[in-house]
Amino acid sequence: MGRKMMHLLIISIVITITAISGYSQESVEQYLMKLKEPGVEDYIKLMYEGSHENKLLAAKKLTELKPDTPEAIDALIYGLQQGTIFVVRERGKVVNDFWDVRAQSAIALGEIGNPKVLPQLYLALRYDPDNYVRSQVAIAIGKIGKPESIYELARTIEISSPAGPDDIVIRACVEAIGEIGDKEGFVPLVEVIRGKYSRSVKLAARDALKKIKW
Repeated sequence: MGRKMMHLLIISIVITITAISGYSQESVEQYLMKLKEPGVEDYIKLMYEGSHENKLLAAKKLTELKPDTPEAIDALIYGLQQGTIFVVRERGKVVNDFWDVRAQSAIALGEIGNPKVLPQLYLALRYDPDNYVRSQVAIAIGKIGKPESIYELARTIEISSPAGPDDIVIRACVEAIGEIGDKEGFVPLVEVIRGKYSRSVKLAARDALKKIKW
């Protein structure tokens, strides 16, 4: 049931109670004023306890709210590791391989920008089985903007295949190096331009070079 429909239902119930019990219209308004939108704590709980769809909703809302609290960050790390580190099996089959939750959690962590999550992002960049997720992880690392992250991004470029499905990951790493903007990113970007990468990746590397701060 949508939120608007739920509120209309509550209003209908309250008005019915008012008519039966003789409560004033003012008491109805006071009750309705107490209705609140879900908060950060609600979305954290939803991440841990909700269904696939609700976990995704929680990750999207936490992306919007950007709560830089230990509880919110832990919940998003939990989302980032759904089906990879936090695994749920039924009859031997993984049933929580929620790539979209992992990707959205990475986006949220990048928006929050707390460097304490970098070790978990590095793990996801190395080992997540989904290239779209890894690309969003790379972008998040770039947004956090720590120069020491360039090693992990450059390593990912180096071990990835220049053609094929790894292209999205390579480009995201290149763009992330540009976002960080540290001079340590100069050599990896030049190697991309000189290497056997796609035209779009090479163009991204050229754009990233312009962001290097000397």
